[in-house]
Amino acid sequence: MEDIAIDELKSHLQDYLEKNGIRTDRFFRCINPEHIDRNPSMKYFDDNKVHCFGCNATYDLIGAISAIENLSRKEAFKRAIDYYGTNKTEIKPKYNKKENSTTETKDYSKAFYIWHKNFKSNDNAKQYLNSRGISDFITEKYNLGYNEFNFGETTFKGIIIPINEHCFSARNIDKTSDFRYYKPKNVHTEIFNLEALTNSNPFCVITEGEFDCLSFEEIGINAISLGSVSNVNKFISANKTPKTYVLALDSDEAGQTATNELIDFFKTNKMPYIMFDNCGFKDANEALVNDRITFKKGIERVIEREIRKRLKKNEEMC
Repeated sequence: MEDIAIDELKSHLQDYLEKNGIRTDRFFRCINPEHIDRNPSMKYFDDNKVHCFGCNATYDLIGAISAIENLSRKEAFKRAIDYYGTNKTEIKPKYNKKENSTTETKDYSKAFYIWHKNFKSNDNAKQYLNSRGISDFITEKYNLGYNEFNFGETTFKGIIIPINEHCFSARNIDKTSDFRYYKPKNVHTEIFNLEALTNSNPFCVITEGEFDCLSFEEIGINAISLGSVSNVNKFISANKTPKTYVLALDSDEAGQTATNELIDFFKTNKMPYIMFDNCGFKDANEALVNDRITFKKGIERVIEREIRKRLKKNEEMC
């Protein structure tokens, strides 16, 4: 009876994913917090599990809640009961492994200071950012750093992008490595440059990856990075001042899906938005690296066109 109750509980995985903005009828970004999945590689299966063909992670409902909500498995089980339990007194976890009931949140502020100093003394790290079109000014403004993480016999040589004091993103500068991205365990992808949502700038570009956001900031354009297309709901719930949002996500299927979700949100809430196709490139950083001048003129032209349209509308109303 206990196993039947637990199986019934886990049968709600698809509903849980859909309520967290994840479409289960197609491949989606991996929910493993240690896998920054640029190309959607996770799939939902009818046996109430999801599997990632990139990092090989597999989750049931309890595992999914643990990964998405940054909880221990024991805490995630309790949360599943809160969400879907119908007979809570009969549903008991069958896990024998002793787990910590609290999740530690680490403060990386001191590490960011050290990693930034590391960057300044590492020529390879500097050359990598230069190859991505990122200037010293942006490096200083966003406190970008460098650190090497050892995983057994593998060394990850990472450019560090601080997201907040508890979260960072790291990009491997070793182009020969298959291990391209890293985030510490129990740290979920967060929106980068959140202050761009509440500053006085009347426009804000929404990008997918942190380097895309930095690319717009590099040419003087106010921008954020979702960090992952699965963070659309985090953007929706974030504090925002009235702005016009410029949608400039990746041109792949996942990026288009997230763009459509944001358009639905903007239309429903009657919020102004415009589109920008990154001048035909896959993403903003690719546009910056390949044709900086066209990229800069392209986004400025889109914004200026919107401003002129509004001025004309105001004149007609007067």
